[in-house]
Amino acid sequence: MNSHIKQLFFLTVIAILLVNCNNHNETPIATNNQELFDRMVLALGGETAISNAAYISFSANGIASEFQEDPEPINGDVSEFSYDLLYNLEGNQSKQAWSISANYAFYTDFSFTETIDHINGKSEGATGTFSTFFSGFGVQGDPMFSTKIGARQKTLLMSSPLAISKMISEQNEVSGSTLGTIKVGYNTSEIGFGSDTPDIELVVDTSSNLPTKAKVIENDPLLGDVIYEVIYDNWTTINDVQVPQKLTHILDGNIIRTETRTTIEINPNFDSSELTVTAAEAWSYDSNEAKYGHLSSQFHYRTLLQTFPIDFPVEIVDQTSPLALASELVVGDTNAFRVSGDFQSHYTYAFKVDGGILLYDSPVNDRRSAAVLNKIRSEFSTAPITYIVNSHNHFDHSGGVRGNLKEGGELIVGNGSKSFIENVLERPSTVLPNPIAGKTINVIGLSDSMRIGSGEEEIQLYTIPTIHAEEEDYIVLYKPSTKTLYFNDLYNPGFVFVFDSFIQKDKDRMIEQAHDIVNFVNEKGLDVEKFHCTHGFTTQDFDYQTIINLAN
Repeated sequence: MNSHIKQLFFLTVIAILLVNCNNHNETPIATNNQELFDRMVLALGGETAISNAAYISFSANGIASEFQEDPEPINGDVSEFSYDLLYNLEGNQSKQAWSISANYAFYTDFSFTETIDHINGKSEGATGTFSTFFSGFGVQGDPMFSTKIGARQKTLLMSSPLAISKMISEQNEVSGSTLGTIKVGYNTSEIGFGSDTPDIELVVDTSSNLPTKAKVIENDPLLGDVIYEVIYDNWTTINDVQVPQKLTHILDGNIIRTETRTTIEINPNFDSSELTVTAAEAWSYDSNEAKYGHLSSQFHYRTLLQTFPIDFPVEIVDQTSPLALASELVVGDTNAFRVSGDFQSHYTYAFKVDGGILLYDSPVNDRRSAAVLNKIRSEFSTAPITYIVNSHNHFDHSGGVRGNLKEGGELIVGNGSKSFIENVLERPSTVLPNPIAGKTINVIGLSDSMRIGSGEEEIQLYTIPTIHAEEEDYIVLYKPSTKTLYFNDLYNPGFVFVFDSFIQKDKDRMIEQAHDIVNFVNEKGLDVEKFHCTHGFTTQDFDYQTIINLAN
């Protein structure tokens, strides 16, 4: 064997030995989720460190985005937010002090603190423009409703891989359908809502053994079934425990929040009273309401970060507070009925027309629609539902569209929304019951105008151009017999009373939209004396002259 061949032979042998040594030293990928979870615990800091971690505190800064409110949010951003959190890693206690600077729908800076102690919760401070000015639509301050407790507890746990790992450790076994995806057991835990609700899953990287995200299927009132994910990034070591410093919240494939955490502490010093809420301080807990908050958790965060939190008990259709509007006949029109009530900021109007009922707007979810229909049936009319009209496709005005369609009828939307709404109605909706499962819905796309009924029951539908909605999306109603215009968001009753408190940008926006209304009325030659809205805050502002004055 010559020297070159010998040299090549020895180099090959050395290379084989090195590869074998490296392969021998590498840890094989876990073969099952129990093994993977054990490795994850080690990667996070070890069983002892995790077991000893009882509380975590940190500060966070973030940006909230909205993917379904086009065209108004600039680049999708609706607010900047920060909060300080003290969190019990058992998931049942938290104190979260928020500061939010929102630019949609109206610019406002506001701050409040939410404290949760098992089933008791309290909120201190006003959660946004509307709670500040309009006293929570029938209540002073802004209670910690049970929906909030359900939504917050679920989201805080999904945002903490440390809390999730502690929860999994308390189970008898680690389970999951595929390697790298581990069931958390939240649904059957102390703060869960039973095995019939979707469980959270923790996704673990089989190479690094660190969690990459938590995910769960939940209900979006408009979109139906959606996947909510919390992505973990930028890990750091605090007290020998690994924690992520960056979180990205994703809903149905769309980023809705990003946040960065600083000043993280494990087992910080604090007074136990900070996490204590007595039953006397708390809003009365309703496990059913909490369950719905849990199942649609990100709906409640999206509205919160638009300064319009919709956490109220949606089944309420009665008035007990003088601050709220009663469900009743529209003044001067025995053929029109408004469903409102305590806490409600989103109304539905029902009109008698040609022996049937036309419903205008479908807020906020299907449970609200069911309550609305029951109220209409008991106090207004038992005639069949023939038409449902959506003013526009924003989720707070169309989230209850399936519920409104439960008894039948045709759906009328602006032609710009027709294909979107048709796709929405065809999406899976299984997390909560789908009122129109198996039904075919005829969706009418309105491009200009439409007349329904005759005489005192005649209703005219029009599309109106506005900065608040996509092209050919927005529909207003006009009743010639009462000279009344029905709409929302372009102007809402009561806003003129707080006009001077708005920044110039929002004043300009209100004036521009008032111009849209006045120009539309003049162009169509309508005789308008009054207006009513599917948002409402006061009984003292239904004179159309208010809008004319604002436009001028």
